[in-house]
Amino acid sequence: MTDAPLLTPDFDAWPIGRLPTAAAVVGSDVVVTWADGTASRFDTWWLIDNSPMPEHVNRATREPTLDLSTLPDDFHATAATVEPGGGVLVSWSHGVAASRYHPGWLAAHAYDGGGFDADDRPAPVTWDAATMAAPPSFDGSRILEDDATLEAWLTAVATYGFGRLRGVSTEPGTVDAVARHIGTVRETNFGRVFDVRSKVDPDSNAYTALELTPHVDLPTREYQPGLQILHCLENSASGGEAVMVDGFRIAEYLAGHEPDAYRILTSERFTFQNRSRTSDYRWLSPVIVLDPATGAPVEVRIAGFLRGPMALPAARMGPAYRALRRIFALSRDPRFRLAYGYAPGDLVLFDNRRMLHGRAAFDPAAGARWLQGIYLERDELHSRLRILRRKARERATAAQAAE
Repeated sequence: MTDAPLLTPDFDAWPIGRLPTAAAVVGSDVVVTWADGTASRFDTWWLIDNSPMPEHVNRATREPTLDLSTLPDDFHATAATVEPGGGVLVSWSHGVAASRYHPGWLAAHAYDGGGFDADDRPAPVTWDAATMAAPPSFDGSRILEDDATLEAWLTAVATYGFGRLRGVSTEPGTVDAVARHIGTVRETNFGRVFDVRSKVDPDSNAYTALELTPHVDLPTREYQPGLQILHCLENSASGGEAVMVDGFRIAEYLAGHEPDAYRILTSERFTFQNRSRTSDYRWLSPVIVLDPATGAPVEVRIAGFLRGPMALPAARMGPAYRALRRIFALSRDPRFRLAYGYAPGDLVLFDNRRMLHGRAAFDPAAGARWLQGIYLERDELHSRLRILRRKARERATAAQAAE
């Protein structure tokens, strides 16, 4: 078995940063000692669940084929050793084939003292007008070929909620090419790519020259789009200054300064509705949605023009409206607003479940204004970031092998 290749239970390459020097079964764990003197404990069930061996994983899909429920309660590791080359070999009871773990993969996933966290998404950093002077901006002229710029841009969006590319082609449909370079597009009743400009017979306030107060798009859906791109093709109209607001920062402010409003906005179900002649979307949700595990905000649903009649007990209706009016007021408060202009070739990607976007009114008679938009999901951004990081690990592994 020592001559077998070092397999991993995924498609990544894992550079070997530290080698194991010893491995031993200790109770229900396997303890691996590393060359730097530190040690990591790995639970028996965790190890077999992540076994990379062909007997336990489909090598084509990297999906497990071993059903843990078929193993007896007293299943355990019988021995653990470090092989030449650094592989950790674990033998199992009940006739289960032994598992051999890649040292680079094992070190990267050491959850006991190794710092591994299965949630690898960049931590959100909230901002307001005092800490954000302009959108995080990047050169978009080579975005479809330059992975370094793509990774920096997507990381900014994951961290701050938005990021701007400058110098993108103004060819119509470019927004679709950029979106597909990130991942799968989400189509809605507004189409795949939608044109944001005034129309004679609009089906959304966005398709007028009116002011748009800060809002998220489509909170009327059970699962509102996670990401939105707006790409400026033309802008010679007067007015129409863009606005961005960090909904998570407003949530932080309310939690710290107005706890009663925060409690109502995170617990009551408000009605969001999008009515047209051919469709009627409706969803009931708190305005600020919290992660049940951490209690932190994971999405906001704020859109003054996409509301429907609420159904609450009479005693709770008044407080609900006071809290709703308060968060609307904060979204217009200069302390939380970042205003910026759109130049042709500007393309802004933002988290539609965190960031509120809006615009000032503009005069369509004084010039043309044309933006194209498209939706994706947050999952697409994080998947693309993981692939970009995977490519970096592949380069590091190749360099290590060449040494």
